[in-house]
Amino acid sequence: MPPNDAIPCVYIVRHGRTTLNAQNSFRGNVDPPLDSVGIEQAHKLASLFSNQDICAIFISDKSRARKTAEIIDSGRGIPIHESSNLNALNVGKFSGQKRSKENVQSLQQFLANPDAQIPGGESLNEFRARVDPCIHEAVRLFLKTGIPPMVVCHSSVVREVGHLVYGDHKKILVEPGGAIALYFRNGELGAEPIFRPMADSKKADTIS
Repeated sequence: MPPNDAIPCVYIVRHGRTTLNAQNSFRGNVDPPLDSVGIEQAHKLASLFSNQDICAIFISDKSRARKTAEIIDSGRGIPIHESSNLNALNVGKFSGQKRSKENVQSLQQFLANPDAQIPGGESLNEFRARVDPCIHEAVRLFLKTGIPPMVVCHSSVVREVGHLVYGDHKKILVEPGGAIALYFRNGELGAEPIFRPMADSKKADTIS
């Protein structure tokens, strides 16, 4: 959790679970809808953020992100802004395939060379070039309004936020339906998970 004296500036939410998440398959540019667990996770997020002021919600153009955002909004009238720049890393030929050891190793060869374009997809640097400005824009919106916006996105975007803040793409990764707070503390930007979904728990969680 963020330090007690931290000031939340952006909430980063990973969309709820889809069938491809459940099957441990790459999503990439494929557009599977939320499954029943993903819908439940989105409602849990709506409860989690029900008392939090949110000035806007930014989403990718994928249905799993939009449905998660709409459930979080739950008629509150929060403006929802869609941008393909927030789409997941386009893993091209790997989209929809199982995350087998062989596929993971093959994809990693492209990620290890950020300028190498994934066949049928994009390079890691191309992905970063479109995602990073979106995160910076969300922070600027907080500085302008004093109210945190929310970004509903994908695991690769969450990884990129970790890379941006800490130089570590795994540091703040959460499961589908998880949430992270970007925050300012002593003038420096930090990021920490604030909610990690647990399938076997119905315990209510709150933001502190």
